[in-house]
Amino acid sequence: MGEAVEPDPFSKLRAFLREQIELAPSRKPTALEAVKAVLPEIKELKAKCRTDAEIGEFLARMGVKLSVGTLRQYIQTATRELAGRKPVRRRGKAKAKSAAKAPRAPAEHRPGPQPRSAAERDPVPTRGHAPASSALGHRMSNKDL
Repeated sequence: MGEAVEPDPFSKLRAFLREQIELAPSRKPTALEAVKAVLPEIKELKAKCRTDAEIGEFLARMGVKLSVGTLRQYIQTATRELAGRKPVRRRGKAKAKSAAKAPRAPAEHRPGPQPRSAAERDPVPTRGHAPASSALGHRMSNKDL
């Protein structure tokens, strides 16, 4: 009555991966994570009139190398996330989508060149001379001669 239980075919694989997890080095935190972690201290330094360049030098001494512009962006991002707002992503596609969503006016309300009726056209020249406005243009046709 005792049935033999099949061994798990993935037990060796699981054991190997568990060993690799223990042997794997821990990941170094990113610069943004570092700025988020020390944001209160950065705010205090700014309150004491330290510049972003000086704060960047302090971070560089401890191994977090950032340009001043990137440091400012990371401070803004970390401040927004601390306040509970979503980080702002600015990319070309996002701008194009928002512009495409803008409602367009119907064709009859859009300004633009409208066809002129025969009554609005320039009067027929007298004595075979064309009016000066059409004669001075860079395009001439047989009717202007």
